[in-house]
Amino acid sequence: MNTKQFKYVLVLAREGSFSRAAEALHISQPSLSQYIKKIETEIGQELFDRTNGDVRITDAGKVYMDAGRKILDIEHQMDNALTDLAAHKSGSLVIGAAPYRAAGMMPLVAAKFQTLYPGMHLVIREGTTAELVEGMEHGEYDLALTLLPIDHRLFLYEKLMEEELLLAVPRNHPALPAAVMAGRKYPAVDAGVLNGQSLVMLTDAQFMQRQLDKLVRDYRLTVQPAAIVKSLEAQIEMVKANVGMALMPSGIERFCKPDELRFYSFVPSLPKREVVVMWRKDRTLSKVAEDLKQVILSIPW
Repeated sequence: MNTKQFKYVLVLAREGSFSRAAEALHISQPSLSQYIKKIETEIGQELFDRTNGDVRITDAGKVYMDAGRKILDIEHQMDNALTDLAAHKSGSLVIGAAPYRAAGMMPLVAAKFQTLYPGMHLVIREGTTAELVEGMEHGEYDLALTLLPIDHRLFLYEKLMEEELLLAVPRNHPALPAAVMAGRKYPAVDAGVLNGQSLVMLTDAQFMQRQLDKLVRDYRLTVQPAAIVKSLEAQIEMVKANVGMALMPSGIERFCKPDELRFYSFVPSLPKREVVVMWRKDRTLSKVAEDLKQVILSIPW
């Protein structure tokens, strides 16, 4: 038994497809299929149901995954301890982040971290807020950049910044009735301007979509989906293409050229998103992970 087989099973369970899992693991699909079949033969039970071309984890697979996560977590902690003993000359740390934070925040973090530990590198794994929390729970990351609230029984955190919720509007859309308000970067509109509008939305599981759903309920609005996408990056490209307007977090502007879109804040202000760096409560951070955390906290976001 080796830890590689646990990684293969975890990735296949996550991706739900041999082709996508093989691509993520940088191996061929037939090799992955043979490897999984070999594991199943060794343990005498099927880990995945392959009926009708779909790949679904079986009950035996869930047991195997749970054990694998614990073993990989122990291996990760051992690697961290050995890295500390080796005076941090080589190795890696794993940090989880939403895709747009990985693109907007992690280059600054990685560059500053590299000056402290030139022989080490960061592995940045992207995911939704729910995926980041689940990954941290299972010990897949040293640190994660995510949003409050979190489970205080499992995690510790330090706050990085607050994100205001903005309305992004295509540049050629007629100007909305807005007021200039002190302390606001953008003109402020009443949430009622969304009534009857077509919006570029995110999937139901995502934090921003839940915020939009709450806004619609609170203000008794009627809105229509112009498109539904999974990522903020895709969402903002849809707005640029004049598909519709969208509710987005502040900071997304870094992915736009000047005057490419119009942004509005809301009056009254919507609840702000609190961005934090998070780690497991039951694991002492290694010296390198602690230094990485301090790098993240030192940057004026």
